[in-house]
Amino acid sequence: MFSILTRTLRLVAARWPQLLAWYLTGWLARYLLIELAAFFGATSALMGLLLMPLAILARLGSYIAMFLVLRPALPGFVSLRDKGEDAVDRTTAGTADAPRQRLYDILLVSILPFFAFYAAWQLLKDDTQAYAQAALKNIDFFAGSAPNSVLSIEFSPVSVGVIVLAFAGRFLIKRYSDRLPRWTNLVAVYLEAVWVYLTLFLITNYQQGFQTWLADRQAMRWLDDTRQAIVGVFAPFETIYNAVQWAINETGGLVLLPLAWLTLAGIVYGRALAAPRVRLREPRNRLYTGARTRFNALPPAVSNRLKDLGADWAGRWRPFADALLLIWRAGVVPMGIFILGYTVLESASAWLDFAAVRIIGPHDLGSWWMNFDQILSFVVDVIVEPLRLCLVAAAYNFCLVKLEERREVAAAATGTAGSGGTAGTADARGSVTA
Repeated sequence: MFSILTRTLRLVAARWPQLLAWYLTGWLARYLLIELAAFFGATSALMGLLLMPLAILARLGSYIAMFLVLRPALPGFVSLRDKGEDAVDRTTAGTADAPRQRLYDILLVSILPFFAFYAAWQLLKDDTQAYAQAALKNIDFFAGSAPNSVLSIEFSPVSVGVIVLAFAGRFLIKRYSDRLPRWTNLVAVYLEAVWVYLTLFLITNYQQGFQTWLADRQAMRWLDDTRQAIVGVFAPFETIYNAVQWAINETGGLVLLPLAWLTLAGIVYGRALAAPRVRLREPRNRLYTGARTRFNALPPAVSNRLKDLGADWAGRWRPFADALLLIWRAGVVPMGIFILGYTVLESASAWLDFAAVRIIGPHDLGSWWMNFDQILSFVVDVIVEPLRLCLVAAAYNFCLVKLEERREVAAAATGTAGSGGTAGTADARGSVTA
């Protein structure tokens, strides 16, 4: 159970220099790409925002590289791989492009969940603000040709058209990848990042307006009046309501953030390992049967394209579902220990900042701290981020160890129980039917 913490320390001792090198590489590439986007964004907001996905891809690439550096030091992964579970290695065995293909697959499947995670925890907003500040420095406001805003991208035919073209281009490259040159894989990764980034950017821009619109709806006012009426009759309801609201808000930061990191590790490692698969039982009702019948009646050209789109969309989320399934089966108590360790590590950043400020002592706010605070935050991140990745990788290693134990138990049960062999084999493969 506490092997997650001990494994974390072993990973830090074994892989710290490589992790630090990859983190610094990703940070430098992200900084330079934001500056490049700001240079072009000073004259064209759309051009700047088309380059911004490259900055986030640089950070994603550095995290993927850090996870892959840790992979050989994970006993759970090595054990399953040695038993023939390395799915990607089997399909690309004997080809010189196997490592490159694996990295391409990992990047492509990680973009959507990573960008969504990036936006949910305000990291997308931070990068966008850094881009806007840098772009404003490059604008000559006295030239008369400066744009109204370096972020002036709204929901319009142009922005929607760019998103649709990027999505369609990525879909076509994936569909005809066997006929296209290998360098088009990089174009597919970029197009995937573009349509996801612009979609999240527009959603973030209109989120505040949507919340204001929703708060003005009659239904929301009715709910508020109902809550006030209940408080008038039962006064402790207000305390209970506030406590539940506080718990929900705190759960987002304390629980969902570490689980999101662990899911990202599952997506990265799952591309080179046969992951547990979720199989959905086909529903049996009139609505589904009627829809299925009407779909089968469509012309083959239309139905085939719709199937391709559906398979492409489902393929984006299948690694995410597989990782969640593996985490769920690891057990509540070990995951609680992981979340506790992550929370302690997260709070360590604030404590390191505080300790550094106390050690440095008082200085002038304008001439010292306005310039030095960013350097201090960077140094703290350099210390904490490799530790965070080691903790996440150690927790995922625990999930893989538990998976192997379940398979061994199921294999033993299959060998001793005659009629129960089929069920045992299915569970040994880690699949589940919902």
